Amino acid sequence: MKMTGRLLALVFPVLAAGFVDYGHVLPVSYSLDTKPLLAHNTKYTGQSIVLSSDRPVLTIDYGVEVVGFPFFDIETLSAPTQVEVKYAEDFTAFNNPYSDGPWTFSNGLSSSFRTETFELSKSGRQQAYFLQGGQRWQTIRLLTNTTVTFRSLGLNSTSENKPSSAFVGQLHTSNELYDKIWDLGPRVLQAACIDAGNAPSTGDITSDGALIRGQQTAQSNNGSTFANYTLSFKTKIVRGGTGWRVGSTIGTPRGHVLYLTSNYPEETTFVNTNRSLVPANTLVYNYGFSIVNQSTLTTGWNQWFPINRTIAENVWYTITTTLSHTSLDIFLDGKLIASIPQDEANYLSSRGPSYLGALNPTSGTFGLGPWADQIAYYKDILITSQNGTTLYSNELTSDSTLSEFNIAPLTQSVCLDGAKRDRLVWAGDFYHTAKILSSSTARWDYILGTINFVLDRQRKPNTKFAGLVPMSATLGTSSAEQYTNVFGETGYGGLLDYQDLFLASVGYYFLATGDVQNLRPRWEQIKRVFEARKEFIDPYSGLIADGENGIPGSYFLGPVNGSAPTGLAAYAYKELIPLAEALDDAEAARDLNETSQGLIENLNSQLWNDSTGVYDLSVDDRGNFSFTGIAWAILSGAANSTQAAASIARLPELRLGVGYKTSTADESSNKTQLSANTGGFLLEALFKAERDLGVKNLTVAKSLLDDFWSQMVTQEEYYSGASWEYEYPDGKPGIDLFTSLAHPWGAAPTYVLPQYVVGVTALEPGFKTWSFEPMIGALGLMNANATTWTPVGPIEASWELVGKEAIVRARAPKGITGVLVLPDGAGKKRIRIAGGRRFQIKCKNWS
Repeated sequence: MKMTGRLLALVFPVLAAGFVDYGHVLPVSYSLDTKPLLAHNTKYTGQSIVLSSDRPVLTIDYGVEVVGFPFFDIETLSAPTQVEVKYAEDFTAFNNPYSDGPWTFSNGLSSSFRTETFELSKSGRQQAYFLQGGQRWQTIRLLTNTTVTFRSLGLNSTSENKPSSAFVGQLHTSNELYDKIWDLGPRVLQAACIDAGNAPSTGDITSDGALIRGQQTAQSNNGSTFANYTLSFKTKIVRGGTGWRVGSTIGTPRGHVLYLTSNYPEETTFVNTNRSLVPANTLVYNYGFSIVNQSTLTTGWNQWFPINRTIAENVWYTITTTLSHTSLDIFLDGKLIASIPQDEANYLSSRGPSYLGALNPTSGTFGLGPWADQIAYYKDILITSQNGTTLYSNELTSDSTLSEFNIAPLTQSVCLDGAKRDRLVWAGDFYHTAKILSSSTARWDYILGTINFVLDRQRKPNTKFAGLVPMSATLGTSSAEQYTNVFGETGYGGLLDYQDLFLASVGYYFLATGDVQNLRPRWEQIKRVFEARKEFIDPYSGLIADGENGIPGSYFLGPVNGSAPTGLAAYAYKELIPLAEALDDAEAARDLNETSQGLIENLNSQLWNDSTGVYDLSVDDRGNFSFTGIAWAILSGAANSTQAAASIARLPELRLGVGYKTSTADESSNKTQLSANTGGFLLEALFKAERDLGVKNLTVAKSLLDDFWSQMVTQEEYYSGASWEYEYPDGKPGIDLFTSLAHPWGAAPTYVLPQYVVGVTALEPGFKTWSFEPMIGALGLMNANATTWTPVGPIEASWELVGKEAIVRARAPKGITGVLVLPDGAGKKRIRIAGGRRFQIKCKNWS
């Protein structure tokens, strides 16, 4: 089956200007067989690889999570060849026809599909159009009875790909398992943080309109208020079909989705085209995310409408879609081809996640995007109301269209929630990211870039949720003003504790760097976030709850008037006080302190339960508790030694399989999701309770490391070298194939272990003064050493047990002063550590 050169020219683009070239990532090993193989015994050293009919499946292992544009350097071909390429973080995904995709939750300026098909027609290098956001594994399956020899193949990397030993932050202990767990942090940051210029657009604007290749539909920012409208546009199918969406949300595409397929001419059609899912000359309809399910993102049922005419490729058609309260009517060149009742949409519209907002089958924006491996042009969009009034028009020949549809190239360096998905700038996830970076890669440009990216999109005054920042900003909206205008309630008010996690991240950035210069211009915006959050303090309970004027509060960590969101808020506002003081804003410092202390007092008076020995889940749920509530009570300073000890003693009640469920209110089943995100808060709280409150109980902390985090580094088929999003109680990835296996929120041990087990902590911003309080012998360790970044150079600190003595060493650069804190009977003794010198002391009474 031969494809034309004209079509091939559309597949492989030139990368965007400003691309930061991190070189090539090549396989570590590979196998050739008739099926994907986990056992890959052939090391890749640059040798040619031959794919033929007797061994048609090449399995590639990159060893760890990598990111980039797949490329093939073809040495020879027996004839034009078609190959199906699958990408995966999880090896078991190769059992699924869509691998671990498609990504239906967002566009992410990357491939929506984890299965791509390529036509290889000549020798030389060919590079995929779409970025693959994150993978360890790749298969290439021969589809034609031909032979192809690859001179080389791999990824044009869009991120650093260094071993953890290459970075300034380091941790080494006597337990190899803990060292491997620490390594998850630098790997996940390399995969999930992106340089400006390294996420190009997923669409092209031409004089003939927008040229869009198969991807999750991209939605216009200008249609969110449209209802009961008619959408008309012209489209030309280049290969396979065209697709669009109406009545949709913007950032997370949900609503009516439609695909119109061509007659599949032999010269342009791939041999593996799924003719059951998308038959030729057919309109395919669904309501929801997609036409296929993706783990927890289930969609409706497909409906197929055969077209009583040939849909030719390279011919312009006019498609008209009329949305009304009774039906969805689709016309092709003025002729009705389907009238779809709203029954399915009415049933499904209220069944999505609440934090994404409600759907209305008769209203919402529109989107464009073909199905997998399809390519189509779009132009001359016209939207009219029921009375014929023009609501919108666009020829799709201006570059501004890319930003309008949220697929403009990335122009700021940012860190994402995950490498492969969601590829959004989740403000709450950023809390872990900033701390992990401080203890490993020290790429502060990513952190400052993310702070600026988020604050650029802050909600304007005199609007609902004024002062708040986006919960999960999309990458492709280059116009920040446009973003704030169109991403409304769910974009800002969906998970309000993410605002506080973001503020805590800003506070931590300042503590680590002392960077007044870059934060000063943002201070008024930072304060506005705090002011907006104060409106969600309940005037009666004094806890974090619903907002003023009846605005409902929605929180990720726990219910309103609850221990977790209240403890977090108290912590976050306290973290900003040093920044306020550095900027000579005494009023803000006082307000932050008073608000934080008020929340702490109310947390103890309203939610501490003497009879149960734990913080209640909320004022409306006195019978349950959560480890997030316990963690933030400790981290905020609300819990005293007695309260912390009693609360920690209750944690075994939450044990479920390899880890701990978040709350006693959560179900206990083999599908309960165990969160590495919230588990990270608990891990730090347990060490803080031991160090600062004298609670000698690290049993749960040790089990989190030995039983929960160990799963991420001991299972070959799931190992990515990076931290995971969730786990099931049996230790497998916790949202099936949808699970992100490169999620920074899961790498808390990367900062907790150096900060507490080795014991290096900043006391003043920029480490002007710092503390070295080692937990000698903790977790059964015989030694531990860490290197910690500071603005003036690294701090090296270590301890080791030699016989009955402990030897403690430190070296710090000039210009900063440390204090060594060691046990001294029932108390602690403090010894000054001068900068620019080596320090060593032997300690006998270290326990």
